[in-house]
Amino acid sequence: MQLELAGRHPLLRDNLAVARAEDPSRFVLDARRLLFAGPLDLTAVAASTHAHAARGTDTALLLPASPDVTAYIQRMDLLAVLPHATRVEGGTPDETRYDRSTTLLEVTPLQPETADTVGERLGRIAIHHLGARDGRKVFKGVGELIDNAVSHGAGPCGAFIAAQAYSGKTTGHRRLEIAVCDTGIGVLSHLLGNPDNAHIDTSHQALEHALRRGVSGTREPRGNGLPDLLSDTSDTAATRLVLRSGDGLLRAGRHADAASVTRTTPTSVPVRGTWSWLRVSYRP
Repeated sequence: MQLELAGRHPLLRDNLAVARAEDPSRFVLDARRLLFAGPLDLTAVAASTHAHAARGTDTALLLPASPDVTAYIQRMDLLAVLPHATRVEGGTPDETRYDRSTTLLEVTPLQPETADTVGERLGRIAIHHLGARDGRKVFKGVGELIDNAVSHGAGPCGAFIAAQAYSGKTTGHRRLEIAVCDTGIGVLSHLLGNPDNAHIDTSHQALEHALRRGVSGTREPRGNGLPDLLSDTSDTAATRLVLRSGDGLLRAGRHADAASVTRTTPTSVPVRGTWSWLRVSYRP
């Protein structure tokens, strides 16, 4: 029996949306129109469904009409990490699984006890596709995303991470994409843990402050963290960072030696926790 829906509200893009079910106790993610999926889409679905399930809400996922996108979702283990009682609508193809360990990190729960293992695997993927020099620089940036999720993104069901490397044959660039979505307190609440940040009122202001050097949610001295993601990834890379927390959305980018550009906007569908997406591109 199909779910009765009453409107759609974009989650990340128009074709991946939160569908308003006739039953208000149900959280439904509608991916039927999704024509492409990447690490951020998958980890966002995992984090969203787990955050709602932890509050006792019934969760459901409507699979894409595109068999290719559904096959990718299945290959990236999204269906395997959904909350146990999640209702999945739509067919899944038969699967023949090949080793893609040098190209993919499937959707994986990220917890303190798994962080080192996940980091090591991502390091191997980065070095395999980007070379030792650039791979290590990218890995340093990825480590910051992992550390943030593990240190102050802890929620009732932790965080989720996924990654994919591209050779450049179809994209024109060697590229690595990593996404980390947690179910923790979010950037605003974290920063307000430090009285120095009492002037921050909104989630999009909090995201802007998170990219400034020296800003922290604690009194303890820490490294520059997220600002280094853009400045130190590489002197030859095009880097894009997307952060989402609460009702705030930040997009930041940097091309080689150029200054970084940042833009923040409010969103119509607030999220619990923090979602991070990093893409680093190099010429083949």
